[in-house]
Amino acid sequence: MKANLYSIAKMVIVLAALVACAADSLGATRRSAPANRLSRLPRVILWAWERRENLNFIDPDRTGVAYLACTLDLYGNGVLNRPRFQPLTVPPHTTLIAVVRIEDDRRSPATLSAAQRAAAARIIAAVADSSPSAVQIDFDATRSERAFYRDLLADVRGRLAAAMPLSMTALASWCLDDDWIATLPVEEAVPMLYRMGRDKKEIADYLRKGGEFVPALSRNSVGLSLDEQVAGLAMGKRVYLFSPKPWTAAALNNALAQVGK
Repeated sequence: MKANLYSIAKMVIVLAALVACAADSLGATRRSAPANRLSRLPRVILWAWERRENLNFIDPDRTGVAYLACTLDLYGNGVLNRPRFQPLTVPPHTTLIAVVRIEDDRRSPATLSAAQRAAAARIIAAVADSSPSAVQIDFDATRSERAFYRDLLADVRGRLAAAMPLSMTALASWCLDDDWIATLPVEEAVPMLYRMGRDKKEIADYLRKGGEFVPALSRNSVGLSLDEQVAGLAMGKRVYLFSPKPWTAAALNNALAQVGK
């Protein structure tokens, strides 16, 4: 009888261990799914902002498009949703990333309330209904807005499907000496290496000499602009390219030659 009880207890323990391992494995798979999907994005991604863009000349196997889907204006306790109005043309099977830009209405400062955050999160999550490959948020949050932004990202992450990657743009300073983004619930933070002000040359020289960003989530991608020197800043990273003028095949080819150096 004791032997039987021992055998039964041993079997229960083994089964419990197997169930726990399976649960851990499933959880790890779910947690890694967005990161894995993000890693399959093309190395070069073009930002298509609010203007008419015809990108039929791109190779969708090598180049993706992060298009401005809408702009959210935070005012008082409200959120104004300004959708994209300009047409965007891309080849079939192009990898698309929906970008949501967030701005402040300085005439009516935002309250940054929980209700305002929830309203913004609902709009951003709804952008995923168009089935992009990822959602990216672009918000130059001030220090006083960081807590709001952190909570907003957590809210959005909770509303998105587990397999939908969440990306954000980041000021270069956030990825160096002013790192507050390391624990944010996003799959990547894209350092914006243009319009960097007086620290531009120092940061660019640091990166060209092999320097690295502090938070791990900002080490695999960079954001560059065609009207500034881009050579030597991409080095094995995913590169998001911004053009101050409408994209052309010639502009893209020149940019690809530069980021390849």
